Amino acid sequence: MSGNPSPRLTEEEYLALDRVAEWKSEFHDGEMFPIEAVSLRHSLILDHFAGAVRSKLRAEGCQGLPGPLRVRASASRFFYPGYQILCGKAQLADENQDTVVNPKVIVEVLSRSTADYDHGAKFSFYRQLSSLEEYVLISQFERKVEVFTKQSDHYWALSIFDPENSIVQLASIGIDFALADLYDGIDGLE
Repeated sequence: MSGNPSPRLTEEEYLALDRVAEWKSEFHDGEMFPIEAVSLRHSLILDHFAGAVRSKLRAEGCQGLPGPLRVRASASRFFYPGYQILCGKAQLADENQDTVVNPKVIVEVLSRSTADYDHGAKFSFYRQLSSLEEYVLISQFERKVEVFTKQSDHYWALSIFDPENSIVQLASIGIDFALADLYDGIDGLE
């Protein structure tokens, strides 16, 4: 018995399906992958992040966009980051205004099941975005934030913020905030 490969979706087919779906999916080279439901802890951390940067963003000419708002990294890759920051005018993929193509900062909260992917393959896909200048990974299990800052097209510097280095700096937008603000009131951290 020979196995037939699943038919690949086009970008247009994916967008048509995802726009009417009850559960959103990311898109990679013709295949749809449902996004994982988030935990309360995950949601609280993103809310705390948004609160820590909200007032400072406007002063920098930027705006924060919580998920789910789709990002197109390339014609064959679409993602739903946890949070994204746009500076200047939003560039959208089409008239539906539900797919951004120019985020300056992307933020993901790490879960045990996605941490390796977020650090590896997903980051390599996000790096295809010429507008992206910082990629922020926030742990939901320990007080730790990793910020990858673009230095050139092929070089990214990593800064790790933890209780020893407790002021998180987002250099691309000139914003900093206390690491403790992200984890305020969240129990069970290492």
